Amino acid sequence: MEKWTLKKSAECFNCKTIAEQIIEIYANQAFVKCSNCGATRYYILRRVGIEDEDIINEEKNRKHKYEPWFLEKTTICFNCKKEAVQDIVITETKMIVRCRNCGFTRVYQFHILEV
Repeated sequence: MEKWTLKKSAECFNCKTIAEQIIEIYANQAFVKCSNCGATRYYILRRVGIEDEDIINEEKNRKHKYEPWFLEKTTICFNCKKEAVQDIVITETKMIVRCRNCGFTRVYQFHILEV
């Protein structure tokens, strides 16, 4: 899997400024870095498997301390090798990436914060 880079304009949990949050997703880890202050959240891969869309819907319905981000990226799936929308959910405790075509899912857990 090649590195995916996404950007989301949001309030930084550290500097409280609305700034581009740079999201980098790799096969075994992921990062969210504030373009303003450089604060970085590190996530490490914890689980891989086939999941139904309930894993995404559960996060939409769960109460979170901070607003979760729901993003999409159209790319070639690591598992089914077809171009498909990948749902990406980022919360304060985890990051989920799921292929809408085959259900292949990677769950990353929050690991450490660097400020």
